[in-house]
Amino acid sequence: MDNERRSKPSKSDSGGEGTFMTHKNIDLQFTQLDVERRIGKLYDAAVASNSAVAFWRLPGTSQPQAMVDFNHPVRFAPVDFLERRSAFIFAPFVSEPAGAAFQLQADLWFDGERLHSHRPNGSPARAERAERFFAALTADAPCAPRGWYRADAARTHAATEDEFIALVRKAIDFIRASGIAKVVVSRTVPVPLPPQFDPVKTFLSLCTRYPHAFVSLTAIPGVGVWLGATPEVLLTLDHEGLTTMALAGTQQRPADLPLDQVQWGRKEIVEQEMVADYVRSFFAAAGVAGVEERGPQTVAAGSVVHLQTLFRVNLPEAERLALANRVLDELHPTSAVCGMPKRKALAFILAHEGYDRSFYSGFLGPVHIQGRSSLYVNLRCMRLGVDQAHLYVGAGITIDSDPVAEWRETALKAETMLAVLGASEKASG
Repeated sequence: MDNERRSKPSKSDSGGEGTFMTHKNIDLQFTQLDVERRIGKLYDAAVASNSAVAFWRLPGTSQPQAMVDFNHPVRFAPVDFLERRSAFIFAPFVSEPAGAAFQLQADLWFDGERLHSHRPNGSPARAERAERFFAALTADAPCAPRGWYRADAARTHAATEDEFIALVRKAIDFIRASGIAKVVVSRTVPVPLPPQFDPVKTFLSLCTRYPHAFVSLTAIPGVGVWLGATPEVLLTLDHEGLTTMALAGTQQRPADLPLDQVQWGRKEIVEQEMVADYVRSFFAAAGVAGVEERGPQTVAAGSVVHLQTLFRVNLPEAERLALANRVLDELHPTSAVCGMPKRKALAFILAHEGYDRSFYSGFLGPVHIQGRSSLYVNLRCMRLGVDQAHLYVGAGITIDSDPVAEWRETALKAETMLAVLGASEKASG
């Protein structure tokens, strides 16, 4: 995409890269605002026009970005990297048809400094929604409590400590009986929202607290609002190659101890090696040679640490994009959030977990933005209800698992979101 392009946009509505134009007048207004007000105005204008919007901050960067889609409903279809369509992807744990995801098309892209519009043509309803968006964006609206889209009814159940420990025991029995290596079980943590809760301020707080995470705020009419700060890469693409990750093993981050001195137990080492082997097997089955591997190494994610191995391969563009499609088809849901073998683990989860994961442990992120794509597994996340946030946490179960320790692991992971809500799980329970 050409950031500097200011000529009239192409009449093509294909959604591919290369047809962005900037908004000089609005840019001048935006340069006078701080980050919170910029993000706030974009969010408020999206909600006022009933448009879908996604905000994200890439790991190790300082500027949040945003994408607005004026289509309604938002496109829901399998992702195809070969389409080269600029979009923000928001995919559930499981979907029908298989691999389908919400794809927020880049009608408007905010790069952290400037606004760029894309695909200006379309239906009258879409044009009218865009007009309402820009009217709201440039209006001097009075301060008011910030609202959010509500999700359609979802099957939810917050397991108690006893219920979750019983689920872990059932998973261990299943592993022994079936011979599978691992299954990941999860639970929800309902937390009352604090007075005057603000999703934009919460997103920016996550950005500050977790500089090495992929931080996101996704708001889609009829789907709801999700926030997250995930440490796990599903795949990234740049102009040369594809990178993916094996992430597993969790413990509380030791105080005042360098990451390279953190010690790991047998269960966590074996669990992480299972995930890494699964990724190696994927590349071998895909016939991909020359894969570079780095790790395992200890990485921090908020108050916890994980074991991480990175895999990277450089390929020509067409092969790179085709391999990205295979990653989505064959690695999602990853063994780090589902288990292995995947089909048997998934069947156990759907039969016994007792609630709908929805977008937890799905994937999300921007694709085909300036030649780069970044998709992350949706971990350390929460869905906003009317007066509650629903947090999602899970644990990888192997034959060596201790059910009580697995409960404690999920409690540690919940702290990522509890911290920005000023809450604790005991208080919320």
